[in-house]
Amino acid sequence: MNYNLGIVLSGGGVRAIAHIGLLQALKEHNIYPEIISGTSGGALVGALFAAGYQTKTMLQFFEETPLFKFSMYSLNKPGIMDTDKYSIFFDKYFKNNSFEALQKPLYVNATNILNGQVAFFHKGQLIKPLLASAALPPIFSPIEIGENLYSDGGILNNFPIEPLRFMCNKLIGSFVNPLTNIDKNEVKSTMALIQRVYHIGLDAKDLIKFDQCNYIFSPPTISNIGVFDNKAVFKSYELGYQHALLEMPKILKCLN
Repeated sequence: MNYNLGIVLSGGGVRAIAHIGLLQALKEHNIYPEIISGTSGGALVGALFAAGYQTKTMLQFFEETPLFKFSMYSLNKPGIMDTDKYSIFFDKYFKNNSFEALQKPLYVNATNILNGQVAFFHKGQLIKPLLASAALPPIFSPIEIGENLYSDGGILNNFPIEPLRFMCNKLIGSFVNPLTNIDKNEVKSTMALIQRVYHIGLDAKDLIKFDQCNYIFSPPTISNIGVFDNKAVFKSYELGYQHALLEMPKILKCLN
């Protein structure tokens, strides 16, 4: 099947909420992506969008879902937080728990840590692939699906254009992990080091895919928001929304 417009949403933790700002701006200009591919935080945004939720509800999901909570700590599992425990926050928004129940087709990727390959999910149960796609090690435990264990899709592919590139007439890419120079004082904690090393590896593989999109959305100041800064939900959204409005003439030109 061929679609007029598809959208690819990168991972990025809290930064991925900027995708919602882009989607809202597109809606206000009567631009509606018909099919979505996303990884990690982008997969969560993509699933909410594909389910038909409005911007307010999408933001509410991220407000209600804690990144770190004592009751979510892992026991007898690899990883600090038990990713399976987060399913209770997803059940409320994805009651039918299936890709088929979504209003738009969605592709979600995760990393199979047993065979070291990328896996794309687009049918069957929805919540476990979403959890797996966002389960960044070593913070979050891997998710068991079938006989395999899956972790964050961004480990191997943080810009999952592959399912869409031959299915769409036009493609928008939204990338919220630009690699910028930082000061050594910004790498003072284990968490900061994990984030930095993770993003260095991501950018090298993803940038070469940008020329396959008609337009790339990448807010230049998004790096000011911490990947795990759960107090920056609205800041990330607003940054994405305002940048999308500034870019709208370019977006419209690229899609015509």
